Amino acid sequence: MDFTVKPRRSLIVYMHSMKQVRQLKRFGLIQYQSRKEHYVVLYMDESQIPAATTKIKKLNFVRRVEPSYRPDVAMNFGERVDQGFFKPTTTGAPDDDDED
Repeated sequence: MDFTVKPRRSLIVYMHSMKQVRQLKRFGLIQYQSRKEHYVVLYMDESQIPAATTKIKKLNFVRRVEPSYRPDVAMNFGERVDQGFFKPTTTGAPDDDDED
């Protein structure tokens, strides 16, 4: 049996009211819900994202839907430091102007 990892992505769904959170369970796994900020993070396969986004946007209790950009961000910061992307600034000791 061969195990393959499916690419997955999150959808952030901003809602008018949190009463309808249970209706979003059919689209994917509810990873997090913020009752104060009125949003839900849904986790699903990346192949389902376009179809689910259009269906979720049509629901009347949804304000907006945004995909998570985390899979698109390169997380290997060690190479960036070696290439000089992050250049530390070294400043000398501050001058003491208080002494007269």
